[in-house]
Amino acid sequence: MIPFNERASSKKGKVGERLVDAWLRDQGYVPYAPVVENKAHPFDRIVASENKREIFVAECKTKPARTEYHDTGIDVRHYNDYKHIMEKYGLGIFLFFVDEDKREIYGGYLAELDCQCHEEKPDGSRLLSYPLVRGGIRYFPLSAMLPVCQLTDDEVAEIKPYTRRNKRWEPKPAPACIEDADDVPF
Repeated sequence: MIPFNERASSKKGKVGERLVDAWLRDQGYVPYAPVVENKAHPFDRIVASENKREIFVAECKTKPARTEYHDTGIDVRHYNDYKHIMEKYGLGIFLFFVDEDKREIYGGYLAELDCQCHEEKPDGSRLLSYPLVRGGIRYFPLSAMLPVCQLTDDEVAEIKPYTRRNKRWEPKPAPACIEDADDVPF
């Protein structure tokens, strides 16, 4: 079995955490990281404002949004853990999504992302109701996310080698434009 820290997903997550840490520091926050070796941790960061007036949990997910829908998500098991922390300790849980395909970091507080709403699929073929749970993942609409920052070319290049995605979910290239109606194949 591959040690936790050697998995591609762990390495990818470390890059995302580092990027979020840098952004948090630039905004006047102090992120505190767990000190664990070669095993999972309960959450990524406890974050405090420099003036000690704010404290919250930051969870970083270094993963692109789904290509077939306007959403992204987290494991239901993690969702339940975060809800427990939120309810028992009164701490806000901010989910940061580091998305190499959209070339940005976005996110929001779990209490706000966990909203009742309806969104169309990008192709307009179907209306989805949120909160949405499928295949052990709880999905949140991108329309509920707050923009955090853009990723540089170098940051995207650092994340991409660790991206493992089923070919079915690869972003599809935009179709070529048809210049003349005579070129339509039907």
